[in-house]
Amino acid sequence: MGVIWPIGAGLWGAGEATLFFIVPDVLLTAAVLRFGLRRALPFAVVAAGAAALAGLGMWLWGNHDAVAARDAMLMVPAIGPDLLARAHDEMAGNWPLNLFLGAITGLPYKLYAVEAGALGVDPLLFVLVSFLARLPRFLLTMALAALAQKGLAKIEKACWKFVLWAAGWFALYATYFVIRIL
Repeated sequence: MGVIWPIGAGLWGAGEATLFFIVPDVLLTAAVLRFGLRRALPFAVVAAGAAALAGLGMWLWGNHDAVAARDAMLMVPAIGPDLLARAHDEMAGNWPLNLFLGAITGLPYKLYAVEAGALGVDPLLFVLVSFLARLPRFLLTMALAALAQKGLAKIEKACWKFVLWAAGWFALYATYFVIRIL
C-alpha cells in the first residue's frame, strides 16, 4: 500500500477544500475497491484532517478578504451565487449543524470555510467541527462502496469493478453539472 494512497487522500482532501471540485470520496471509494474497507478507513481520517486544515486556509482568506475569496469561489465549476448565499445564510445560523448537513447535501465545504472566516467564526472550533463533519460523509461513501463491492463479488475480473466505479462517478458528476447549469 505504501505512502502514495495516504498522501493522495491528504492532497485530495485539501485540494477539494480549496479550489479543486472533485470530492475525495472518488479516491476513497477506489481505495475500498482496491484494499477493502478496513484497510482503507485510515485514508478517510487523513482526507478529513487535510480538508479541515485546508479549510482553515480558506477561513483565513475569507476573514482577510471575503470579496476576493468569494470571487474565486465563483470561478470553481458549478458554484454560483446561489450556493454562496446559501453558505452565508447557513454559517450565520446554526453553523455546526449546517456544516454536517452540508456535507451530505452537496454544498461545497470550501464555501462554508470562506463564509466562516468572513463572519468571524472561531477558527479552531471551525477546524474541529469541519473534521467531525467531513469524516462521517467520507465513511458513508466508503461503506456504500464496500456494499457495492459485495454485490459485485461475482465479477471475476477486478478491472470491471473499476469500470463500474468510474461510470458511477461519471454519472454522478454529469447529473450534478447538468442540474447546476440548467
